Amino acid sequence: MTPHDGIGHTPHGTHGTIRRSAVARLRRGALLLAAGVAVLTVAASLGPTRPAPDPMLHLASTLAPDGYWLVGSDGGVFAYGAAGFHGSTGGLRLNAPVVGMAATPDSGGYWLVASDGGVFAYGDAAFHGSTGDLRLNAPVVGMAATPDGGGYWLVASDGGVFAYGDAAFHGSTGGLRLNAPVVGMAATPDGGGYWLVASDGGVFAYGDAAYLGSAVGAALARPVAAIQASPTGPGYWLVAADGGVFAYGTAGFHGSAVGRIGTASVVDLAPTPDGAGYWVADSVGGVLALGAAASFGSAAGTRLAQPIVGMAPSRTPAVDPQDYALDGDARTALLPGTSSPIDLRITNPNPVAITVVSNSTTVTTRTGACDPSNFAMVHELGTPVEVPPRSTRTLSQLGVPQDDWPTVAMIETTSDQDACQDLQITLHYQGEAIG
Repeated sequence: MTPHDGIGHTPHGTHGTIRRSAVARLRRGALLLAAGVAVLTVAASLGPTRPAPDPMLHLASTLAPDGYWLVGSDGGVFAYGAAGFHGSTGGLRLNAPVVGMAATPDSGGYWLVASDGGVFAYGDAAFHGSTGDLRLNAPVVGMAATPDGGGYWLVASDGGVFAYGDAAFHGSTGGLRLNAPVVGMAATPDGGGYWLVASDGGVFAYGDAAYLGSAVGAALARPVAAIQASPTGPGYWLVAADGGVFAYGTAGFHGSAVGRIGTASVVDLAPTPDGAGYWVADSVGGVLALGAAASFGSAAGTRLAQPIVGMAPSRTPAVDPQDYALDGDARTALLPGTSSPIDLRITNPNPVAITVVSNSTTVTTRTGACDPSNFAMVHELGTPVEVPPRSTRTLSQLGVPQDDWPTVAMIETTSDQDACQDLQITLHYQGEAIG
């Protein structure tokens, strides 16, 4: 800013504290609250600066379950809660039906797998290979992704396992005579192993996956349909077609869907990020939330082209929210009767993007000779502003029109305002952002 004759001002910084709430999440949905202050110097020329006061608000971080996807045998994808829709094969002519799906670690994408081993990647999910051009001894029935999203495994109904990307092969039942076909698989949290499950509830553990029990001999009313790993340690859930749930190891039992989800067959189970609950889905799109799982909706009552065959949870890694900072320069000198837009500079140290959605500003002064009534905010930030992770951006760099910038004015009065020269005024910010 170039000062003019009269009153100029030099803006300084403000620091706010953000939090993740249980109702939304950073970028893919948490509510962030911020409060802080900025110091502006009102002077005939640019003057020295001083540090802004400490943050005014400190709030704790919590994490809530985010949502889930359902997938039909035609590859149609249905997204609920904060789960984003990244694409589907619903409009394609497939060589074989889709049988399952897996999400990337940051929930920014997912893979669909068909019974011929064809893999379809969407969002930030990378394609690492498929069995689509191989002659299989048995159809593929499921898949699981590695923890870093750099690979995945496919499993066939004979227990044959196919590893792609950074997924390591740890063994299979491909050469064994099984009492019942394999119907699914789940990877250990560190990706060093996996479990396979058969329709009779038999569990086969490979790599660092520990055998923790099975439903063989449990007098199942309906066959087992799927297996899911506990996110908190060694453990897994099995879910049967009647909605019966069997929990092993660190996987907690939070209830079953038997008699609670209708007459359609249950096809899959998806745990919440903390393992304190799970969702159970059936073939007509019904979803039952159990334990700490929140209900985000279902496809029940929707006219489906093909039945639902699987589901996957959407989750955001826990992030310790960090203070974000605001400072900025006015574009023109501030004179009585004029206003100046402030090109806010927003620093986001968090590993996910934040979007400032609203703010309010209060002006205070340190002397009664030039009290706050000499100044006013013409308007606040006029549009949501997204700041990329671990970056600093000004409103002008973000392409925000100047009409939407916060604007401070000095009110022209009938009294002498010379006392306002060389005065430091403070702008107190309070705001909300989502992520």
